[in-house]
Amino acid sequence: MDHACGKITEKLERGIIEKLNYEWKSIHRDLVIRNKNLAERIILPVIVLTEMKACLGQWVEKYMEIRLSRKLVLNGRWDSVCEVLRHEMAHQLAATFPEYKKQPPHGKIFIECCKAVNANPKASGSYATLEQRVFGNKENDNDKIIIKVKKLMNLASSDNGHEAEAAAAKAGEFIRRYNIDLLKQDKKRDFESIIITDTVLKRSQAQLLTASILKSFYFVTPIWVSTYIPEKCKMGKDLEITGTLTNLRIADYVFHYVLQYAEKSWRKYKLKNPGCRSRSGYMTGIVNGFREKLQEQQAAAIINRSGRSDINGDGRHNGFCSTPAVVEDKQLIKYWNDRYPSAVTARAYYSSTSISAYNSGKSRGKNLTISKGISKEQGNCGKLISTH
Repeated sequence: MDHACGKITEKLERGIIEKLNYEWKSIHRDLVIRNKNLAERIILPVIVLTEMKACLGQWVEKYMEIRLSRKLVLNGRWDSVCEVLRHEMAHQLAATFPEYKKQPPHGKIFIECCKAVNANPKASGSYATLEQRVFGNKENDNDKIIIKVKKLMNLASSDNGHEAEAAAAKAGEFIRRYNIDLLKQDKKRDFESIIITDTVLKRSQAQLLTASILKSFYFVTPIWVSTYIPEKCKMGKDLEITGTLTNLRIADYVFHYVLQYAEKSWRKYKLKNPGCRSRSGYMTGIVNGFREKLQEQQAAAIINRSGRSDINGDGRHNGFCSTPAVVEDKQLIKYWNDRYPSAVTARAYYSSTSISAYNSGKSRGKNLTISKGISKEQGNCGKLISTH
């Protein structure tokens, strides 16, 4: 970025357009899997960035162009940009149907095309960006859940160890029961997918394990998506999580809190053990220790509610508990599979060259207590261009 004039340089803009071309091709590959006949109706258009005041993006059939707001790209997050790209791609697909011209721009055919490319039909005009919808200040019914969790997490920062531990456990149990109640009701829920990290060339073991914790305990589905880094002309990885707005905010906070705690703990450990070089092993130990702590809290909550242990020796339930530890969210699974029909999930593995550092970190991780509340400000996570 040219900081003096606040504009994207020509070289960087070319890189961004290259990245957008990559995203279009990726969406198209998934469309081929869903519906090959629909996929064959469209080809890669010309993607341009331009000054736009009234909207975020536009499909111009005459020139076979997808135009995106330069302001959106300059100031927004990459996932917000991609959301608009999908919306315009749906317009591109809809325009291949003769009857589309006889309908309103966002009519029935367009809505069906949105489903085909997994686009948000509303992601245009004055519609709030993805970041505004997930982390914005607009209050809704689910804010009551966030407020409750904030209060419990604030209690978890107490100097009284037992009080802090009890509050943290209660926060986790509250999140779990809230979600399980929703799943039992099986009411229609809206999901979003949002990037919560900056793009990295190499993911750490601690990041991989923390992402798996979100899936196991915080009712979101994570995936590391490939993205192009214009400044470096290389491919990198971003962590994207999918879930309800409430769960996205909680999971985003937990992810960054755990890794920041691991980093600060490593610095303290390094001062006491200057000869140790296993930063990765120590931080991985912390995350794994935290995972074990969550598993223990979850099992304890089940026992407390039922008055008896519902966990068999092999870790499975014996059928007495009314709210199981893990519940399959079929609506979330369907949404995620529609979004990533070709994705393959893999377990996160870890290793360390220093057993001592790993064990020290693991011991420390079992004392980790998520506290201080939930912040909607997570730095530059997900932004396309850093302005710092």
